[in-house]
Amino acid sequence: MANTRTRATHVIAALLSLLLISFMVLRVSSAAFTATTDNTGNAWSSGSVILEDDDSGTAMFNVTNMKPGQTETRCIKVTYKGSLDASVKLYGAITGGTGLGTYLNVTIDRGTGGSFGNCSGYAQVEALYTGTLAGFPTAHSSFGTGAGTWAPVGGGPDDDMTYRVQVTLQDNNAAQAKTATASFTWEAQNT
Repeated sequence: MANTRTRATHVIAALLSLLLISFMVLRVSSAAFTATTDNTGNAWSSGSVILEDDDSGTAMFNVTNMKPGQTETRCIKVTYKGSLDASVKLYGAITGGTGLGTYLNVTIDRGTGGSFGNCSGYAQVEALYTGTLAGFPTAHSSFGTGAGTWAPVGGGPDDDMTYRVQVTLQDNNAAQAKTATASFTWEAQNT
């Protein structure tokens, strides 16, 4: 009898195992409705901030033997060609010399007309700075402290602005036999 009972238990266990495996196979292999959708062809491109000037790599000023009261005026055209809206600022640095920058009065403004080395037809739009050459980089040494409010619109036709720089040697005997060198930088940042 014990043998019969053991056999019956084994047969029941085998049948239950077979049923469980069959149920799992049916569950995994059963057919189902499905659907998918795609969004293909995604692409990205970055905008641009492009700023140029018409100086052809030449300094605006190279003046020697200035005398008291002498004024030199130069213009430079800066053109924005970027695809993004931007803000353009002007700043500078004293790059050398023996202190003449303290005795050079400077007026900088921006407007329309004129071009590098030729201010013919220039019309002022905004006054940017009046002071000494030495004082300009003190007040305007980076984009954050830069002079001007020019905000060209990107993606349209090229936008340009002419900057006029006037430099006058003060009538001060202490200005004799001194030199100054400086740089002017226009920087555009997208807005």
